[in-house]
Amino acid sequence: MRELKSHRIEREILELYVELRKHQDKCKHTKVIRKYGSNSGNYDPSCDSYWIDFDCPTCLKQWMEDQ
Repeated sequence: MRELKSHRIEREILELYVELRKHQDKCKHTKVIRKYGSNSGNYDPSCDSYWIDFDCPTCLKQWMEDQ
């Protein structure tokens, strides 16, 4: 049975996504851009939150870490 074009495209996207993830895992993120964020000023200081958004222009990986 012949593979539908849409199924072939989805399969190729998945294969490329797996390849991208492998590339991102190997990247050293030496040129990473950090953006510091916060949600503070709440009536309850224990609800304040702080985080850093990371963006690597080399491998296009984006992630966030709580502080």
